[in-house]
Amino acid sequence: MRLSKGSISLKEAYGQAMAVTAPLGSVVSTSTAAILYAGYSVVFTTLLALLGSALWIFTLTRYTSKLASAGGFYTYGYSAWRSKKISFFEALIEAFAYSFLNAVNAITAYLIISISLGIFGISLTPIEEGIIIFLAILYPTIISLSHIKFVLGKIVSISATAEAVLLIVMFAFSLTKGFHFNYMTPGNVPAHDLATAFVLSMVSISGAGAATYLGEEVKHPTKTVTLGMWLSLLIGGTAMFLGTYALVALWNGPLSALACSPQPLIYEMYSFGVLPLLIALVMSINSLFASNIGTTLGAARIIFNLSREKSAPAIFSKVNKSHEPVIATIFVGSITGLVTALSVIFLGINIAFADISAITGILWLSGRIIDGFGVPVFYYRIGQLGLVSTIIPLIATGLNLWGVTESISVPDIASIVILTSTMAVLIGWYLIKGRKGNPGSLVVDDNNEVIPIDEYLKKLKEKSVTT
Repeated sequence: MRLSKGSISLKEAYGQAMAVTAPLGSVVSTSTAAILYAGYSVVFTTLLALLGSALWIFTLTRYTSKLASAGGFYTYGYSAWRSKKISFFEALIEAFAYSFLNAVNAITAYLIISISLGIFGISLTPIEEGIIIFLAILYPTIISLSHIKFVLGKIVSISATAEAVLLIVMFAFSLTKGFHFNYMTPGNVPAHDLATAFVLSMVSISGAGAATYLGEEVKHPTKTVTLGMWLSLLIGGTAMFLGTYALVALWNGPLSALACSPQPLIYEMYSFGVLPLLIALVMSINSLFASNIGTTLGAARIIFNLSREKSAPAIFSKVNKSHEPVIATIFVGSITGLVTALSVIFLGINIAFADISAITGILWLSGRIIDGFGVPVFYYRIGQLGLVSTIIPLIATGLNLWGVTESISVPDIASIVILTSTMAVLIGWYLIKGRKGNPGSLVVDDNNEVIPIDEYLKKLKEKSVTT
């Protein structure tokens, strides 16, 4: 029932944060989805999301500099609100949001391959489509069962940095056409469409927070996790913004047609030749896979930690020889596969992509609202409440709240079914198992030892009084 204690460093924490930020994958996935709502104003909403993410990462570091846990966000929620219900539902909302994001990325992998082949007049059969999506789910699931140091240090961190370099080069090249300040404005786009685009981009850039799940495995957790998140935001978040600008600036046709293009980056790279197309295709798929590795690692640790806290079936706390939560990882992959299969079969590729992208953003930001408002409460509990730990978290949370409330529109039948089914599963899980445990009750100290949160918070408060 232990993960690989203190076995990784800043490099892996940065890799995990960059994996879920996935700058290039985000440009071909969430930025492309956001274009459907905001058109060329996606540059404005991405800039807003970058600023909002900086505020959010600062808010999150108010927790990570004090607490570490394999449970990540939901442990922070419990530290503030001391409610098992809030902690439990935040945990599963987060885990399902990651599983849904995996589904979006798997569909995106199919779309960019299909579109790339279509340029050369090659079409895929339904069986071939299914195989691509299946492999896009299977590979991240299987590789996530390897030792985390190998996965994040050898595979993810290097490739994610290469993505950022590619996007920065694209931005530099786009400047040869001049700088378009009007892309930085909201234009005439309705507020709810801007909000939806903002939510989509915010989810990607704020993915740097996925490093929080490494608390049990990273050395000096309260310092290393915080540094990993800031490094990822600085490199990955900035690269995503610059890449989104380049995506719009390099578009050859009328900007009104940009939203009608299923994968504008692929067409843009092909305009420069076959080799740039292949480079963009391979790196984009790799980015999507890396993102799914990061989200699978995070979601599996949520389920694993819930199991240790008696809020999920005991089998989910089983680990393999590499100290990876094997059953929890397979469970996350299975949820992703189920959501992907049902949505694609009943909705079709394009509608499934748009609907699940929007639902993912709303689920993810809903959890962040709970954490953001909880920062002042947490600091009050440990006797360290101050102006900075109050004002900035409230501003960041207010921005998230605006994104969620403004982006909510009358849902279609598919969205209603997905959300209703998800909530039914969460409520059923809570009634059968969750309410009997203590979700959010375990943290790790600076030596990566798992201890009760009440004991740890008592020490924090005593230290504050002494200081």
